[in-house]
Amino acid sequence: MRLHRSATRRAVNWLGLAALLLLFVPRPAQAHGGGVPQLTNAEAGPYRISVWTQPDPIRVGDFHVTVAISQAPKPGASTREAGELVLDATVQVQAEPVSQVGDTLSAPATRDNAVNKLFYEADLTLPADGEWRVDIQVNGAAGAGSAAFKIEALPPSPFNTVVGFGWPLWAGLGLVLLVAGWWLQTSRHRKSEAAHA
Repeated sequence: MRLHRSATRRAVNWLGLAALLLLFVPRPAQAHGGGVPQLTNAEAGPYRISVWTQPDPIRVGDFHVTVAISQAPKPGASTREAGELVLDATVQVQAEPVSQVGDTLSAPATRDNAVNKLFYEADLTLPADGEWRVDIQVNGAAGAGSAAFKIEALPPSPFNTVVGFGWPLWAGLGLVLLVAGWWLQTSRHRKSEAAHA
């Protein structure tokens, strides 16, 4: 009876430890910011824009775009310099496949959910691999402008697909393994107890 209680206590301890460890499992960030630079201080009409993308590498599925917009440099200033940040523009991100037929994707980039409120952010879902052209369109008090760049979207990674199921899958798997381990341990103790009786 003592062995059975001891095994039960150990199982409860292991489950508690597993639950505690789940708190430290990294989860995908809901708000992004940053990433791989695609444009740096690029000319877009009366503006200069810088663009970063995530993830790296870009794959079929969720695709995040972060945009910084500033006024064009004043006359006589270096073309590498940017003016003041523009925080009241309307920004649209469009992505269209280059080498295959497909729909153009479009999403507004806003500062509402941005990690850094100086940036505009948008999320798109790329449905197919291959080359994509991404257009950033800006409308503001100074006028309108746009700039574009190309990206290569890779096929989805099987590992990322499994990981994408998230922590509930891994928590369930961990729980099954813990219960199986507890059952094996209890069975061994019972057999050992029966042999000594």
